[in-house]
Amino acid sequence: MQIQEEIKKYSKPPEKTTTGYRQHFNFPSSFPGFDGHFPGNPLLPGVIQTVIGELACAEALKKEFPREHLRLESITRCKFLRPVRPEDEIVLEFSLKPKGIKHIGICSLSVKGETAATYQLIFSPEVK
Repeated sequence: MQIQEEIKKYSKPPEKTTTGYRQHFNFPSSFPGFDGHFPGNPLLPGVIQTVIGELACAEALKKEFPREHLRLESITRCKFLRPVRPEDEIVLEFSLKPKGIKHIGICSLSVKGETAATYQLIFSPEVK
């Protein structure tokens, strides 16, 4: 099973807020994203933290812009500020901003009210 499907199993549906969206995630110690990172001291890898934002932003973009076919182009301004451990309640808050033909997802992950990560995801139209 792909990691994206595993992530979706441990998420609640996104909710629209006055400034964008909010979505909650909670990964048990059995979540495959913790495998090997690190034995005896499991931490959620940064790549998984960014995939969380990618999946959430892509879903919101499909709803807001159903005729556009977008793909993740790049990740910028990425900072990991706090470890994320099994059973932590992760709150992803994000907003979507158009920039020309692209869209930027501005994401912030927090645990217990502390910022765990921030990053921007740039989505561009798929080239066929």
